[in-house]
Amino acid sequence: MTKSRFTLLLIAALLPGAAFGADCPSANTADKGFVLETTGARSEFRKAEGLIVKTVNHFDGSPRQTVFSFAGLFDLARFSKDEQYVMHPLSDLSRILPLKKRAHASIAFVPLGPIEPADTRWSLELTVAGQESFSLGECKYKVFRIKQVTKKGDEQIDVLSVLYSPELQATLAKVYDEGTADEFTVRYNRIQSLTQ
Repeated sequence: MTKSRFTLLLIAALLPGAAFGADCPSANTADKGFVLETTGARSEFRKAEGLIVKTVNHFDGSPRQTVFSFAGLFDLARFSKDEQYVMHPLSDLSRILPLKKRAHASIAFVPLGPIEPADTRWSLELTVAGQESFSLGECKYKVFRIKQVTKKGDEQIDVLSVLYSPELQATLAKVYDEGTADEFTVRYNRIQSLTQ
């Protein structure tokens, strides 16, 4: 076999692997947008101005939802046919990032909505519990496990943990009733670049 023919066979053998290789968005490509999917849901992420991330969610059997979040970590506004919600932060959000293990932040805010009284102070407490690896198909990301506690005055309204990728600026999973017999996780299973 000639050297050139051997080279062509080697290239041909390698091409299918390259053609079907994993499309794993990274910090360098996430600015161009990416899609996260799970059964019954598709979310398109695009960076907006500064640390704002715009996400358009498509759910089976539900109207499209548009979310604006702070660095993909927590929602600042959600809009759909059935919902209009805006959170107005009273705290300096620039102190939250970069995240570190065991970091804690408390964000004071007021919800702005047609039925919300704007004189009640709410808070969102973020505590970084640790760091772990998270798989989306063939793609792996380092994520922070962050406990989020929402309070209305002193009353605890909601508690959950999120698995957050600082590389993508996206929440990849949410864990409810953590540490109890009722614990369950809502997570994405697939990722690809938005241009694909």
